[in-house]
Amino acid sequence: MFESFTLKFSETGELKLPANGITIFVGPNNSGKSLILKEIEQSLEQGAFSEDLKILADYEIKWPTKDDVEVLIGAAKSDKKNTHLPDHITFYRFRATGDYEETIVHENTLRQYARERTEKGWYGQQITRMGTIRLDGRSRFELTNDQPASDLLAPPTNTLSHLFQDDKARSKVRELLLDAFDLTFLIDPTNLGRMRIRLSDQPVTINEQSLDIKAREFYKKTVHIKEASDGVQAYTGILTALVSSEFHTAFIDEPEAFLHPPLARKLGKHLASILNEREGSLLASTHSADFLMGCIQATTNVRVVRVEHSKGKSRARMIDTGDLGSLLKRPLMRSANVISGLFHDGVIVTESDNDRSFYSELYYRISQKNPHYPSILFINAQNKQTIRDIVGPLRRFGVPAAAITDIDFVKDGGRTWTDWAEAIQLPQAMHIPLGQFRANINTALSSSGKNMKTEGGIALLSGDDKVAAEDLFSKLQNYGLFIVPNGELENWMPQMGITGKKTDWTVAMLERLGSDPLSPEYVQPWDGDAWSFIESIVKWIGDSARKGTN
Repeated sequence: MFESFTLKFSETGELKLPANGITIFVGPNNSGKSLILKEIEQSLEQGAFSEDLKILADYEIKWPTKDDVEVLIGAAKSDKKNTHLPDHITFYRFRATGDYEETIVHENTLRQYARERTEKGWYGQQITRMGTIRLDGRSRFELTNDQPASDLLAPPTNTLSHLFQDDKARSKVRELLLDAFDLTFLIDPTNLGRMRIRLSDQPVTINEQSLDIKAREFYKKTVHIKEASDGVQAYTGILTALVSSEFHTAFIDEPEAFLHPPLARKLGKHLASILNEREGSLLASTHSADFLMGCIQATTNVRVVRVEHSKGKSRARMIDTGDLGSLLKRPLMRSANVISGLFHDGVIVTESDNDRSFYSELYYRISQKNPHYPSILFINAQNKQTIRDIVGPLRRFGVPAAAITDIDFVKDGGRTWTDWAEAIQLPQAMHIPLGQFRANINTALSSSGKNMKTEGGIALLSGDDKVAAEDLFSKLQNYGLFIVPNGELENWMPQMGITGKKTDWTVAMLERLGSDPLSPEYVQPWDGDAWSFIESIVKWIGDSARKGTN
């Protein structure tokens, strides 16, 4: 088994991860999640670290004791597949294609290397690798293909013949698939010479391994796995692979592919439980908050690593699962889908759903003209306080989360201001001076005698007061806090002639913006106004040297 993995990133340096338990890699597309799994597999297969590895820096083996080696050798000798070469033993594994491969080693070579703890590459290639499996989108479907029945009096040579002969393993797969789909899993031997997976909506009422008329009639009423949905096939392929052999380490790329959210959560729970029972390791790359939550539900031994890669720079951050769990216990955070921020390049958090709808539509139109722009999740936080409660944790998780607030933010003094300063990771030395700066701007706006939100924002100020307000807002923008300078949402785009408040204004504005890009009435982005405001937020999210996300 593995002891640890060491990954390297240009901006955050090396990250050493314990191998035991569940490790989930999250992050936006093309951040390197899948590459990590591929590079570990590549290093094991080659028995050495190649110079072209981009993320994997090293791995450490959990070296066996002298007694462990003898147990390992004894178990290999007792296996029916073991070679008859003198002083040699055979290790084998089922591959992601469903068939098996073997490696033959000399007993004394194994004893020597384990005793001296040298030749890590050899040990990884010959011994550790045989207890691992990597599953990607293609292999999970191949595992549900019909497979040769082989000689049932001899050791099995593929996953289906193994499951056919191993009642305990077959029952385990059946139990998990029944939980997921309410379908009964069977290995059908009636196509002589071929094994095939079938699914039934009825419990098993036959001797599964019989070929009598009763069994044949039962199998006729079942569904061949290839007639099932992609989700059922993918789920079944992953489970049959893991249960068919005692793998101590599984690398799975996007396990949630083809699955609806509830099934992705169940799969996470099932996979984490299987590897946890074996005291093994699961390393998975995912875009699914549901899969992640399933793993967390199954065991506390879960670590989450968020990785990023953009403009030639890479970074990674270990997420405290305690903090993550505490965040997700709050109903408001679950309803706002905050966890999905882990899978985007950035997050923009707004005060209300009206704000979210408007700003996300503007970004959609801007990004349509700039396909290289980052993937951004817009979250509705209900109010200013909740914005802070969302932004702070996401930044600690390594997610560049920006906040948009109305101009009455400047009224927030005392502990509320301090909480904001901590959430946006404002340096401690700036808390008091910027807090006083904020109070002065609030006084100036209040002295105008007008409503700062509805009657003009900083346009109510003039001279040095206006310059000071613009300077304050600029300083806060450097830390990802964006204050609406003209007061509030409804003051954007006055030339559109939209009146009303809250939802009435938002609905009317979205209608006015148009829905058909080919229509002359469809509003395209222009320089200035809310468009430039959104562009400034995108620039902060995309800046690898941004402040406020240390």
